[in-house]
Amino acid sequence: MYARKPVIVLLGLAVCGGLGCAQPPACREGQVATPVSAQRHPVAGHHLRAHAHNDYEHERPLFDALDHRFYSVEADIFLNGGKLAVSHRNLPWDSKRSLEELYLEPLQARVDATGSVHGDGVPFTLWIDLKEGGREIVDTLHAVLEKYPMLTRVDGDEVLPGPVTVVLTGDDKAKRDLVTRHSQRRAVRDSNDYSPEDPPADSAWGYYALRWGDYLDASSTGQLDASQRARLACIIENAHAQGRKVRFFDAPDHPDAWRVALEFGVDFLGTDDLRSLDTFLDGAP
Repeated sequence: MYARKPVIVLLGLAVCGGLGCAQPPACREGQVATPVSAQRHPVAGHHLRAHAHNDYEHERPLFDALDHRFYSVEADIFLNGGKLAVSHRNLPWDSKRSLEELYLEPLQARVDATGSVHGDGVPFTLWIDLKEGGREIVDTLHAVLEKYPMLTRVDGDEVLPGPVTVVLTGDDKAKRDLVTRHSQRRAVRDSNDYSPEDPPADSAWGYYALRWGDYLDASSTGQLDASQRARLACIIENAHAQGRKVRFFDAPDHPDAWRVALEFGVDFLGTDDLRSLDTFLDGAP
C-alpha cells in the first residue's frame, strides 16, 4: 500500500517531500489528456482486464484465475537444471512447478478443445516474468514457446495474433535479448519505463508494466488527487496512441485503485485477491 506523500512542484516535476525522489514526466509539454473510461467488452465485459498477479501462488495456479473469469495471468520463472521452473525464488526442481505443466499445457488443451482459453473467442494474455537473465534461460524459453501453436507469433515485423499472447516482463536484458535475437518467436516484451516521447509500438515492444509508486502518488487505497489523475490520463492516452497496453504493479490492491484504473482505461487490473476483483468487476458500470 502507498501512503500519501507531500508533493512539491519544482521545475515541472513532482518531488517527493523529504525523500529526494522525482516522478518522471507523464505528459508532453502543454498536453491536457482527456480520460477515456474502460469500455465493457461485448463478450468478456470488464473481466477482460482482470490480471492475476503472481498467479502461481494460488492454491490452483491458472485454474483459480480461470474460474474467476480472468483473461490475464502472470508467472515468474527461473532456469533450474535446464528447465523452466515457476517460482518467485529459485527453489529445488519440482516437475509440478514447471512452466509447461502449470500454464502452457493446460492453456493449449483448452484452446484445442474450444478454440480459445474461455471458449468465447476472446484472447488471453500470459505474462512471463524472467527472474534472472542470461543466454541459457532466453534460448530455453524461446525453444519451449515454439512448441505451442496457440501463441501469438511474430515473424520479423509481422504479428500473427493467436488465442494466447505471451508478454515477457522482468529482467530487462533477458526480455530484450529474446525479442532481438529471435526474429521468429512466440513472445513480445513490455517495458518498465514510460516516456511521453516513446516511439510507436512495434512487433517487439507492445506493453508497459509500470510500478505504480514510480509514476503516481496515491492514497493507501489508490485514490488520486487532481494532479495525479492528470498524469494518469496522459500516460494512458500516450500509450494507447502509440499502440501499447498498460498495467501497473505494486498498486494498492483495493477497489479504489481498480475504480480509478477503469475510469482511466488502464488495460490490466492486477490483484492477488481474485474473488474480490471478480466481484468488483461484476458490479462496475
